[in-house]
Amino acid sequence: MKVARTAEQRRADVAADLFEHILHNGLDWLGRRLPDQHRRRPHIEVVVPASSLLGLDDDPAELTGYGPIPADMARRIAADGTWRRLLTDPANGTVLEASTTRHDPGALVTETLLARHPVCAWPGCNRTSRDCDRDHLTPFTQSRRTTLTGLAPYCEYHHVIKDTPAWGWTTTAHPNGSLTLTTPTGHRYTTIPPARGPIAPSASPPTDDPPPF
Repeated sequence: MKVARTAEQRRADVAADLFEHILHNGLDWLGRRLPDQHRRRPHIEVVVPASSLLGLDDDPAELTGYGPIPADMARRIAADGTWRRLLTDPANGTVLEASTTRHDPGALVTETLLARHPVCAWPGCNRTSRDCDRDHLTPFTQSRRTTLTGLAPYCEYHHVIKDTPAWGWTTTAHPNGSLTLTTPTGHRYTTIPPARGPIAPSASPPTDDPPPF
């Protein structure tokens, strides 16, 4: 026997249908285009191992901005979504390199950067990276290149602090994706990107760890 849904559940169904329609069409309820962030319109992002997506195992996926979700839920979302390959290092699960010679990062570099750093790179800041600036750690006028390891997402507040020379803050990028922030007093704090992919059991640990404090 089919169980009748409560009024609260029906209201939730209507809200879900409305926002699903908005996300699919890219227009709000007044027909206006949704604002883009880093060349992407609002969307739901799920990071799921390929083995779970294919049904080979049930390792959990990650709903960006929320946390872990069951594999079967990720597969249901993927069935009606757009797939995008994300290459990760089997030794530590971090997102791998992408580069371009353009000053403004292209879609591949931007998406890889935001996948590698889900939040602001400033220690202790939890502002989502999609709301942050893409910052060149070494000014483009000096390096003439835009690379994944040369970029970091900083919220507007911390971006201003980092880029004001008189205040004395400096950052150093490491090959494994971690960033070391040096304060005006000489103290150093390192942020390490979270693993976004599976880690092979037989993989050796990375050898490019940042220097100790």
